[in-house]
Amino acid sequence: MTFKNLTTKLIFATLILVFPLHGYSQSKFQLGVNLDAEGAFVNIINQNNRFSKATEYDSLGWPKSDFDLVLMDGRPATEWSGTIDDPESYRVDYSGRYFCSFKGQANINASGTSVSLQNKSYDANTNTTLFELLIGGFNNANHGLVFLNFSSTQRVSSSPTNTGITNLKVNRPGYPLNSSNIFTDEFLDLCTAADFDCYRFYNVQNIWEGEPLFPAKTQWINRKTPLDASQVTMKDLNGKRDAWCWEYIVELSNKLKKDIWINIHMSCDSVYVRNLALFLKQNLDPSINIYIENSNEVWSPTQATHGPYNQAEATFYNITFDQNYARRSAELSRWFGLVYGQTEINKKIRVILAGQHYYNGRSDIHLNFIKNNIGEPKNIIYANSTALYFGSTKESSTNPLDINEGMSEDIQTQISNTTHAGYRLNHITKAKTWELPGGCTSYEGGPHLPAGGGTSNLSNQILSHRTSKMQEILEFNYKEGWKSLDGGLAMFFTLNSAYNRYGCWGLTDDYTKPDRNYKMQAMRNIIGGTFGHVYNYSKNNIIIHPNPTYNELLIKNENNQYSKDQKFTIYNSLGEVVMENFLVNNQKINIASLACGVYYIRLNGGSAKFLKY
Repeated sequence: MTFKNLTTKLIFATLILVFPLHGYSQSKFQLGVNLDAEGAFVNIINQNNRFSKATEYDSLGWPKSDFDLVLMDGRPATEWSGTIDDPESYRVDYSGRYFCSFKGQANINASGTSVSLQNKSYDANTNTTLFELLIGGFNNANHGLVFLNFSSTQRVSSSPTNTGITNLKVNRPGYPLNSSNIFTDEFLDLCTAADFDCYRFYNVQNIWEGEPLFPAKTQWINRKTPLDASQVTMKDLNGKRDAWCWEYIVELSNKLKKDIWINIHMSCDSVYVRNLALFLKQNLDPSINIYIENSNEVWSPTQATHGPYNQAEATFYNITFDQNYARRSAELSRWFGLVYGQTEINKKIRVILAGQHYYNGRSDIHLNFIKNNIGEPKNIIYANSTALYFGSTKESSTNPLDINEGMSEDIQTQISNTTHAGYRLNHITKAKTWELPGGCTSYEGGPHLPAGGGTSNLSNQILSHRTSKMQEILEFNYKEGWKSLDGGLAMFFTLNSAYNRYGCWGLTDDYTKPDRNYKMQAMRNIIGGTFGHVYNYSKNNIIIHPNPTYNELLIKNENNQYSKDQKFTIYNSLGEVVMENFLVNNQKINIASLACGVYYIRLNGGSAKFLKY
């Protein structure tokens, strides 16, 4: 389905109202989600490493000469080759006014699609250049494609030309340069659109491509920090292969206040790991438990950068590839125990031993090595882990609903066919046999169709993700296909991603619209239980009370005074006005007549988020 463009989205706070949960009476299901960076940062330079043509970069990754930058590329795949994978040609709206600054001076040329550079100025006292970018053309081809060229650059006024700049910032529409926000309200809304139990940071840590060549080590002193030019890999700029810095991971975690699942590069030395443990102990909300995974999917000696690293390390220790993965996982448990105390192992500190779904024997190798060489696994490892992916037995059907039916059949096979390689009880039973305290977890999972870059029946496969039937399939995958089998914490892959031939992994394909399809509602129904933590933010000091609410609400300011004489407007998810009136002193807004769904509220003095159930 295609939602109407919300042209006023830059003014409104995103408002997520929770749908009725038909699983409300059941106990809360432990369901988490893998995070990704799309829409996360206010400053989009944090998501960008596409600098080019600079002759050199400084230690933080800033160019030391004139340079080019691919600032944005919002094109649907594969529009750059003349076709779009998505049969509905859906586009995320990146239009609006972006607020920009950098230290130094330069001539700037902006090019691309529907982009203009405006209001450029230079403050000699602070050596700061200010400018704005106006991006439009939401419905045009190649929307969101923006290139910047910086020439005649001067780091300081006394520098010769062609010496580069520093501290480039490009804030999204609605976030002026003096904004203190690191993460966008839209991203935080998306993260909390369901009452997730845990957030996994694998996607934003650059785990697969983050290893150097063995025996090189990744050291704490050289980790990514908030001062670096970008929060993606910068191996070609300043040698830093990691992505999000730990400061930002903690910042987000403390806002969400749920358990976190982190992945640690295999090359991180003992000093790095213990400093990380100390950093988390000192800065992370103490109510948050930490799941720890050694790299990710360490199956092949030739896979990405972590496969060769693990193989070389295994050779160094004269053990097998799989044994070295187990050795390193136990090592992480020991190093974190030195900081948190051994009593916190398998309580706050939860080291995961990830296995391969279609080869459960890999876990036997892991667990036996730990038992025979290190100690009883149940005292070291919290849980084993698999991946709850499913394909379709009818992937070639021209009817998306038939493809959905084939997905259900694949899930059923994994549930009931004891001879099938993907039989899920193989992993759950293994956890019980070894008495692992956290049982069996799932580090990823969800629809695995389409994938791999193929185009056969692509349109129908993409459309199968947008049917109402997909909601039922996801519920089946995690309820009957995991919870009823006594599975533990399960992580969905992923929060948001574009829908194309490489995968329809996301719960949504637009970070500003959590409910653009039926997947997020499935997450709410699967989780069940009562409402959990809701990220409660306000703009312009507007506070909604109570929150969540059912029939009515009040609007207050930060001094706990009721708002009055302000016009308010409430919109539905299509951008249509469903309620509009003026507040009077102490007036409650009666919202009982509104159907449950996604709404947006606007006041002439600000905006804020609330939840209706």
